[in-house]
Amino acid sequence: MYLLKSTNLIKMNKKTNLLVLGILVALITNAQPLKNREKYDISKEKVLYTIGYSHLDSEWNWDYPTTINQYIWNTMEDNFKLFEKYPDYVFNFTGSRRYKMMKEYYPESYKKVKDYIDQGRWFISGSSVDEGEVNVSSSESVLRQVLYGNLYFRHEFNKQSIDYMLPDCFGFVATMPQVWNHAGLLGFSTQKLSWRSANGVPFNFGIWVGPDEKGLLSALNATSYSGRVVPRLDQDSTWNARLQDDISKYGLSFDYRYFGTGDVGGAPREDDVKNAVGSVKNSDSKFKVILTSSDQIYKDITPEIREKLPTYSGDLLLTEHSAGSMTSQSFMKRANRKNEALAKSAEQAAVIADWLGGATYPTEKLNNAWELVLGSQFHDILPGTSIPKAYDYAWNDEFIAMNGFSEVMINSIGIIASSLNTQVEGRAVVVYNPVAAEREDIVTAELTYKKLPSGVKVYGKEGEVIPSQIISANGNKLKVIFLANLPSSGLSVFDVRESMTSDPVNPELSVTDFTMENKFFKVKIDGNGDIASIYDKKASREVLSKPATLEFQSETPTQWPAWNMDWDDRKNPPFDYMNKDVTMKVVENGPVRVAIEISKSGQNSGISQMVSLAAGDAGKMINVDNKIDWQSKAVSLKAAFPTTVENEFATYGLNSAAVQRTTNNEVKFEVPGRKWIDITDRSNNYGVSILEDCKYGSDKPDNSTLRLTLMYTPKANSYVYQGTQDWGIHDFKYAIYAHVGDWVYANTPKEGDFINNPLLAFETTKHEGTLDGKFHC
Repeated sequence: MYLLKSTNLIKMNKKTNLLVLGILVALITNAQPLKNREKYDISKEKVLYTIGYSHLDSEWNWDYPTTINQYIWNTMEDNFKLFEKYPDYVFNFTGSRRYKMMKEYYPESYKKVKDYIDQGRWFISGSSVDEGEVNVSSSESVLRQVLYGNLYFRHEFNKQSIDYMLPDCFGFVATMPQVWNHAGLLGFSTQKLSWRSANGVPFNFGIWVGPDEKGLLSALNATSYSGRVVPRLDQDSTWNARLQDDISKYGLSFDYRYFGTGDVGGAPREDDVKNAVGSVKNSDSKFKVILTSSDQIYKDITPEIREKLPTYSGDLLLTEHSAGSMTSQSFMKRANRKNEALAKSAEQAAVIADWLGGATYPTEKLNNAWELVLGSQFHDILPGTSIPKAYDYAWNDEFIAMNGFSEVMINSIGIIASSLNTQVEGRAVVVYNPVAAEREDIVTAELTYKKLPSGVKVYGKEGEVIPSQIISANGNKLKVIFLANLPSSGLSVFDVRESMTSDPVNPELSVTDFTMENKFFKVKIDGNGDIASIYDKKASREVLSKPATLEFQSETPTQWPAWNMDWDDRKNPPFDYMNKDVTMKVVENGPVRVAIEISKSGQNSGISQMVSLAAGDAGKMINVDNKIDWQSKAVSLKAAFPTTVENEFATYGLNSAAVQRTTNNEVKFEVPGRKWIDITDRSNNYGVSILEDCKYGSDKPDNSTLRLTLMYTPKANSYVYQGTQDWGIHDFKYAIYAHVGDWVYANTPKEGDFINNPLLAFETTKHEGTLDGKFHC
């Protein structure tokens, strides 16, 4: 990551810049409007860009079979009829995977679609694989939405779009302009900010600026995608007044609107199409109506016009349709995070294997797996707002993707291992560090024996003894952890030997039923099973102002249960705590790690937590591994971290940047983050980061407390199945990382990468190799 204070700039090399520029020039040069479309000049005339569109939820209140059997078919056939009847009508449709559905299931109709695309009647729009959400999806995923979407469009139609359409997404984090800009796009449109935007609607059309100060042309008030078109739209007083307002505010005489149908695909209503085409090329128009592609407006913006445009920077989150969707369907979100991490690990290993000459880079296999992940990021699937049946398909796609990525990684590691010298005395274990940073961390290796040894010792490349401990023995399998130093994006060979004795206790580590300690921290657990104290030995200060609790917050949204959380609930204190039936016991006490297992219950749910401290640099944080049996109703469960640090601002990691947000208020009381959040004192002398491996929603109830949202099952007056959503078993991990200095100085993003990408161990055979027991990029 390339970090500048609270901003992580995405850098493109010169070659990439030239490639993207060439594509855009070709697109703009070759963009052919309909021959009979009226001429217009937005620098002199009032012009309304009118976008005929059909919004299709790939899965929402239905599943993929319904989409394929009904909605995809209707989208093609209904539009064909309108094309034949209204020569000036044009249509926009998004999502390369939906076009793939057309091609696979309706090949003859798909040929007609291609013909209409060639004629400039049907426009491929949005650039993406699907209309994927952008609060939970990583920046890498959003880039791949564009890469894979436009690759398909270029291959199939010799065209691509230069905009990203998200009419119905549930909020937009501040980093999106720079991500889309990096992808080579020019514009973005949505109508969702009319659903109670936390920051209002900054402008109708302007420039949304990212943390890297690069902007994206944006239509932020595109009106309803199922909006109607009045007769003689070109004389409509409402739109004429809006255009006049644009002129008076910014000197701009143009605007942008959708019309069409919502959610189930198909085509715009015939009356609306008739009214739209009847509003063009009239001599008595108050303004010109242009029926066009979703991205034409961005191509028409000249540098002179761009200079006049209003700008906005920051999040565009919603108070309606946003807060709950950051946590709903937790299993789906965990699968997404694990696949995003696994994909990177697999691709990296495959590149090394290819470079070593052992295997050709498996492009097709990786692309197929990525396509499944990207499809499952659709804006009702990943946010957790689809029907239960939809997740049978989405989970299956995630599992298939996992298998694909895993096969690539295992095969690639095997090839790399074959080049390593693995001639050791005991068992040869190759360890892979998928993170592009050197690290000392814990490795977990599971080895199979004919007869289990009483102990093992682990040795490094130079024959040095490495701290190790056995954490479980089950049948003929032994699970061993050891502390290892690994190179950046690299592999090392370790020697695991049978031994009559175990490694001696590490004097840095100690544990009792209520306390644990390493060279960095002293930790105390209270009778409620909560972390009551974390004393930072290096900084000589207490980290917590009071115990870190698991809090139940009432969640009774007035509508849209899986989507929403309400300020009326959030402004109140928690009504209960996960602190009943508490039991605690020491489960690990060795030279590598000490751990206390805590079991407790509340609101009909139970949780088992393993709080642990490690030796060496791996001990810079307090790790909490969780397994929860969730059976609660009308609540969220939050892990609260009341710190001794005070600041009205906290910082939230978003992969390609980090953004600051304030303490809770009535329009911003649940916000998204990825991998880490941080509160550092105003002087930047000391801070606390909370790291997580699959949780996205969080809040900041006061100037000293961060809360990570672990589970969310709202009261459901409608969509009643959501009233028991996520009931079942869930695994997740978070960690408390206290640090001197601010999050940049403390390398919090790197620590977030470590918790999301553990070291991976693979047993291999003993053999000679051209690489001397270690490889790194």
